[in-house]
Amino acid sequence: MRLGTLLFTALVAIGSGTAEAAGSGNPINDRLVALLPAEQAKALAKSVGHGCVGTSAFAMGVIDTAKWKSLAYWSVQCKDGRSFAIQIAPNAQISVVDCRVLG
Repeated sequence: MRLGTLLFTALVAIGSGTAEAAGSGNPINDRLVALLPAEQAKALAKSVGHGCVGTSAFAMGVIDTAKWKSLAYWSVQCKDGRSFAIQIAPNAQISVVDCRVLG
């Protein structure tokens, strides 16, 4: 929950005007999409923590089913080579997984 709050706070501080145009049903995802790539990586890395300095981000998609509506999935690569997968719920709750455990 703490990480989701950090991500939400960072994205609100960056700006909110143009993000709603993406219309995914997930306001956090829409704000991320509206950012420049370097800003996406920085915001996601901040939410990951663990000393991650984001170098690139990748939007993996948004789930659009009745049960899992508007869950957004992103990945971020850190400067030290680590990668993390991030699930972002519309209410700003996030789950972070080190990609090494997915392999």
